Amino acid sequence: MTDDALAVEERGKPRNGAFYDGISEVRLAYTPTRFARNRYRAQVVYRDGGMAELYNTHYEGIGNFPERNAEYAGFLAELHRRLAEKGQDVRYVRGNSPAAYVANWLLTIFVFAMLALAFVLLIAWGLVWIAVVKIAIILFFIPTLIRFMARAKPGTYDPLAIPKDVLPKVEP
Repeated sequence: MTDDALAVEERGKPRNGAFYDGISEVRLAYTPTRFARNRYRAQVVYRDGGMAELYNTHYEGIGNFPERNAEYAGFLAELHRRLAEKGQDVRYVRGNSPAAYVANWLLTIFVFAMLALAFVLLIAWGLVWIAVVKIAIILFFIPTLIRFMARAKPGTYDPLAIPKDVLPKVEP
């Protein structure tokens, strides 16, 4: 970041960025994966159609995504402060789009219905141990699903009061 622009450099890619008044939208979301269950994403959309995408995690190898929560949260706080000061008509969006949010709910309901059916069929076929293992695996991911659905609710926010649920926790 400079006093009047955001510049994004990624190894192997051309430099991109925009002046603060050339930024039209900032989207913050909680976007967990199987390997990075505490992953957050920031999308900075430029008026000319480009976009920068930033994450609180860093890829170091297969299944190895160390978190850089303090740097990520600090960067976003400063970016929001500068955009509030120098940006023009910037939209601040949190969570998923309304269509994606509804689709996620429908998919969740469908998955649970199919899991219930699979559980009943496995029990009926005498494969109780497989049913128990499947349920145990699914129960492991339920907290992540609940956290995701709560944080995925679409909305807007004030740039000087970024909601805590779209930023990772920073240890003091």
